[in-house]
Amino acid sequence: MSFTYKIGSADIQRIDQGDMTGHISKMGDHIRESIALTSSALDGVKFTTDISSIAVLGMGGSAIGGDFIRSYLAGSLKVPIFVNRYYDLPTFADSKTLVIASSYSGNTEETLSAFEQAVEKKLPLICISTGGKLSERAKQLGLKVIPQRAGMQPRAAFAYSFVPILLILEKLGLTSGEAQNLEQAATFLDSLVERYGTAHFDNNNLAYRLAGELIHRIPVIYSASDYDAVGLRWRGQIQENAKHVAFGNVVPEMNHNELNGWAHPADMVQHFSVLFLRSGADEHPRVAKRFAVMKEILMGKQADVTEVVAEGPNRLERLLSLVSLADWTSLYMALFAGIDPTTIPSIDLLKEKLK
Repeated sequence: MSFTYKIGSADIQRIDQGDMTGHISKMGDHIRESIALTSSALDGVKFTTDISSIAVLGMGGSAIGGDFIRSYLAGSLKVPIFVNRYYDLPTFADSKTLVIASSYSGNTEETLSAFEQAVEKKLPLICISTGGKLSERAKQLGLKVIPQRAGMQPRAAFAYSFVPILLILEKLGLTSGEAQNLEQAATFLDSLVERYGTAHFDNNNLAYRLAGELIHRIPVIYSASDYDAVGLRWRGQIQENAKHVAFGNVVPEMNHNELNGWAHPADMVQHFSVLFLRSGADEHPRVAKRFAVMKEILMGKQADVTEVVAEGPNRLERLLSLVSLADWTSLYMALFAGIDPTTIPSIDLLKEKLK
């Protein structure tokens, strides 16, 4: 599909007041810095090896790191990871549950509520934050806080959200070789900046092209179940950066319900754009077959379908390749619309009214 949206360096400087472009460009550096910050914070920390579950407390951009690690280690991690997006701690949490409280601001009310319940139950706890009430309480209680780089939106601090969790799991002996994997992934992300970044404002830039195709449609993003964190990242980035509504689901679950809903309203299908997030190296063979049949069915209903394929020699890089593409695509959607990608006016309004 062709499009006429055009931007240049002057447009970015004018629109992107919070420098979201710079933050996305530096994700490789963010990973490197987070490795250093986490390693320093965990130096000398001894965890009990008797851990049977992990509960990550967080919301929004502070929770996505837990989802990403859950997706990354799907099929290999021997203990479950649960991402808790609520005021109450899950009832299964006990003395063998490591609770990781992640709040970029340190003031997320849902996270603080669940955190205090974990404190009351005397569960093993570690925090990830830039400061705020969470860091203050952790200091009072003698708990370790892994720091994050301050001065950005939580979603832009994605690396500082997932790197600490992965390195904590490595320190627990639940995975291995992750520091090296992260270093390699950081270099890989640097290379993606050359392809998706602002050096190429044309249709040869996949992120730029996708943004032009999605901006006048409602994106519906489908991924395999074990890539659900990537689908969530795509939706969240489009919603927050571009202020653009987006939906999604996972395969095979949506084959058992949502797929049937594409029949009506028939005159609305043209307003949607379906995006398949694929990874041939990781997909179950039956899921691959399902995507092929889904494409045939949806196109038969005149739905616009685009497939994007994960890249990289290992699962971490493949997941991050799709995260990077989501970040750049959502950035260009914001710029095409003339919207500052950093600001979140509706969320800020909600928080103000909740006071």
